[in-house]
Amino acid sequence: MKMYSAELLRKYDIKLKKSLGQNLLLDPNINRKMAEVAEVAADDSVFEVGAGVGDLTQVLAERAREVFSIEIDRAFEPPLRERFGNNPKVKLFFGDILNHSVKELVDEFLPHAAVLKMVSNLPFYITSPVLMHFLESEVPFKSLTVMVQKEVAERIVAVPGGKEYGILAIACQLYARPSIARTVSPKCFRPVPKVDSAIIHLPIRDNIELSPAERRLFFLIVNAAFRQRRKKIANSLAVADLSMPKKQLEQFLSDNDIPPDVRPERVSLEKYIQLAKAIFAVKL
Repeated sequence: MKMYSAELLRKYDIKLKKSLGQNLLLDPNINRKMAEVAEVAADDSVFEVGAGVGDLTQVLAERAREVFSIEIDRAFEPPLRERFGNNPKVKLFFGDILNHSVKELVDEFLPHAAVLKMVSNLPFYITSPVLMHFLESEVPFKSLTVMVQKEVAERIVAVPGGKEYGILAIACQLYARPSIARTVSPKCFRPVPKVDSAIIHLPIRDNIELSPAERRLFFLIVNAAFRQRRKKIANSLAVADLSMPKKQLEQFLSDNDIPPDVRPERVSLEKYIQLAKAIFAVKL
């Protein structure tokens, strides 16, 4: 597979763009591992971000009912058309995923999806925006399985108390139950990146504990808390737009078993949810 991919790059004179985080994955076993981690099966409809030259797309198409793949770089259109133009299971779209509604794309290209999964090798520079784009899409994905920078993967699965724990961990864990499936050496790519990668699996939670309105308040609280993460949480939240005197805010924190002098990184997701619900209830 790697030889075929390299041949396609040469045939169409495609130069991998550092600005788009493009790398050629040399080890085909990694793509098979991603499909295995995602448990891609014959009834699944798979959404892929970043088809590239189509190596992961090929693996997914061999296992899934159908694959929709979006690619931002039009330079890859000729090899992708050559590879999948006659494959009725693969649907290609060229554009920036962040400029398109996930729901509208699913409705148009995967309208009969019974089991919907996202599997992608994400460029490092857009990992967080793409993940949140999908997690907040209100589309009923069963799971997201992505290859990302190892450092980002560690931030996603981080627990309270560590320096990696922050907004990304809280946001992802609100919607999903992420875990790192395996790490991937830089030697598996060309050009060789300077950092390790990791495959991370995010099964989506059946129920989000917050309503859409509560969620907006939740993220206002979390963003304010971590904007000054070395401060006491009461001081960080005092400057948030909560329309609440600091003394009242401190009382809310104490009532929800959050010490006002604790740092934001030591407060669990569950406690942030509890606090958001409590404040939302009195602001109705």
